[in-house]
Amino acid sequence: MSKLVFLYNAHEKRISWLIADDSERLLKKGHSKDLSEVYEEGMEVKGFIFSPQFTSKRLEVPPTSKKQIMDSIPFLLEDHLIGSIEDYHFVSSSRNKEGEILVSLIPITTMEQEVNDLHNEEFFIHSLSPLETAFKGEPGQSFMVILKDLSILSLGSNGGYCAETTTILEFLETELIESNTSSLKVFQDKKTEHIDWKSYTKVKVDIEFFEDEVDFLEKVSPFLNDNLNLLQNSFAPKVMWSKYFHKWKYVLAGFLLVVTFYFLQITLEIYQNNSAALKLVDQSKSLYYSAFPNEPKNRDLKTQLRKKFRNNVLIKEPFLITVQNITEVITNNENVSLYSMVYDRNKNQIIVELQCAQFEDLEN
Repeated sequence: MSKLVFLYNAHEKRISWLIADDSERLLKKGHSKDLSEVYEEGMEVKGFIFSPQFTSKRLEVPPTSKKQIMDSIPFLLEDHLIGSIEDYHFVSSSRNKEGEILVSLIPITTMEQEVNDLHNEEFFIHSLSPLETAFKGEPGQSFMVILKDLSILSLGSNGGYCAETTTILEFLETELIESNTSSLKVFQDKKTEHIDWKSYTKVKVDIEFFEDEVDFLEKVSPFLNDNLNLLQNSFAPKVMWSKYFHKWKYVLAGFLLVVTFYFLQITLEIYQNNSAALKLVDQSKSLYYSAFPNEPKNRDLKTQLRKKFRNNVLIKEPFLITVQNITEVITNNENVSLYSMVYDRNKNQIIVELQCAQFEDLEN
C-alpha cells in the first residue's frame, strides 16, 4: 500500500506532498491545492501541519490512568492560556519515564478551519501531527526549520512552537539551555538571509539547506513521526458514508429490490393461505351442517365437534368415522396435510383432498 505524506503550511494555505511505496521508495512529489488531485484509492494518508496558532508544552503529571491525566490537563494549563481551556483543542502524548507528557494546543476555531480546508469526502486523513512535536532525534538534540519569515522550533520532549524567525532567534539560547540541548539541527530555506549562529547560541549547529517546502519535506521525512495525532475526539475521521453509498449504490439497490420482492411474495402467500383457510372453514361448516342439519348454527363449530367426539354413542356416525380415519392418516404421516373437505349433496359423498410433499407419500 502506497503512502501519501503531506506538509500543510496553514499560514499560507499550501500543501507539499510525497508519495512512497511500502519500502519507503519515493514515487512522486509536488505541490497541490487539494489532496484529492494526487490521492489514489487505498493510500495511507499522513500529514504534518504548522501554524503560529499552534503550540506545545511539557507538563509533569503523577503516575495514574490516561483518563485521569486527560482530566487534569485543563487545570495544569490554566496559567499558560489566554482565555478558557474550553476554547482549545488539545492532545497529549503518553507519560514518559521522567513523569512528563507533551501537550499540543490549538484554538478550536483554528482547528475547525484547518480541518475544513483539508477535508475531502473521497478519503480521510489517518493522522495529522503538529510539525513542532513530530521530530525524533538523539537525546539532547533539537530542531529548527526556517521558512522565510516563519520558523518552527522543536525542543524534543520539551515541546516547541511556530513563530516569526526573529522572535525564535531572540529567545533561542534560553530555550536551548532550558531544554538541555547539546546540538541543533537546522533546516533552512536557501532564499532566506544568512544567519550568524554564533551570535545567537553556543550550541553546535548543523545546517541543511532546501530549495522549497517539497524539498524540505523530502529531507526531513526520516526525522518525523506522528506521535501526536490532532485528529482525535470531535476531529476524529468520520466514516465517509457518501463514498460507500456511491460505490455500492447499485448493489444496495439490487439488494433492496430482492428484499422487497421477497416480502411481497411472503405477503401474497400469507394472504392466499388466509383465504384458503377461510374457504376451508366455510366448507367444513357446510359439510358439518349437511351431516347434522339439526345442530344449532349459532354455536362454535369447534365446540360442537369436540362434543360429538366425546360422545361414544355418536362416534358411530359415518361422518365422524370418516373424519377420524382422515385424522389418523394425517397424524401418522408428517408429509401429508388436509387441503380441502367437501360434501356433495347430489352424490351424497364426502370429497376429501389431501396434499402430499412427495409422490411416494401419495402411494403410501
